[in-house]
Amino acid sequence: MNLVLLRNRPHFGAQITSIPVLFFFFQNYGNQDLTLLSKSNVGWIYNQLPWVKECIQSKSRLEDLKKLKHCDNLLNLRPSNRLPVILYKFIKGGRVFDFVKNDFLIHLTSEKHNVLCDTEYRALAYLKIFIRDERALLNALAAPFLALLQDSNLNLERAELNILIMPGGGAGEGKKWGIENFISAVQSIANTLEKNCHLHILLGPDEKREIQYMQELNIKNSSLHVNIPLNDIAKLVDHCDLTIANDCGPSHIAQCMQKPYIGLFREPNTEWFLSHAKSVKVLPQKGNDIKTITIKSVTEYAVNLLKSQA
Repeated sequence: MNLVLLRNRPHFGAQITSIPVLFFFFQNYGNQDLTLLSKSNVGWIYNQLPWVKECIQSKSRLEDLKKLKHCDNLLNLRPSNRLPVILYKFIKGGRVFDFVKNDFLIHLTSEKHNVLCDTEYRALAYLKIFIRDERALLNALAAPFLALLQDSNLNLERAELNILIMPGGGAGEGKKWGIENFISAVQSIANTLEKNCHLHILLGPDEKREIQYMQELNIKNSSLHVNIPLNDIAKLVDHCDLTIANDCGPSHIAQCMQKPYIGLFREPNTEWFLSHAKSVKVLPQKGNDIKTITIKSVTEYAVNLLKSQA
């Protein structure tokens, strides 16, 4: 059995960034379906992944230890928690792959590891437990989502210009640019490029105001996608020429796939932004008020990005 100790963060985005390393672990260590242990109820995310056998919400350390006894390879994504790793080496003596806060004596317990760095995109940091080559890292980032989209039955119409917006954000209103701004920006981008645009709007079940707003607005040449599964999100991202998103969970699928992406952030959050040739991070003009980002600046970034990809 391949066992993974998931990071103790319940947020959707934090869990999405672990998917690339899980897929790599599955593919390269015996092709064994993974068993995941989490302190949070995140099974609804991981049960969508064909290579995950089960995602168990841990109730006690004793339950965790019982699983460790039957584990051939252990992937630890909890940088502060050394006890399970030490116990596993003592009980089973199997292979440990580790994500740690420092590398003091780490070679005594781990075959491979990476040290936590808050300035590094989290999904990359996980993968660096196994991979160091930059090209291989980027390929591994995209791999699970390219695999997932093959199983999507989402039907999508294609236009001259296809833009996906993600105006939600489970962390609260402070991270939201505002759906009205997103709509205005997309209209401005299409007008500037003089292209017919199909707008795709991705929202989660908690974005009730945004869902109601889009239903009432009833924009021509638009599609509203609410609470769709991971494979459909991956297909949607792959289909679109550009994704514009708040600092939100599903934005990490666009980032990992390295599709043209504009991220609207309240603060730098380097841990949650992948910098590459097709990505742009936009920060507020004043303090950390995301609402001070202008439609004009987003339009300019988007137009330049799309022209550079043409």
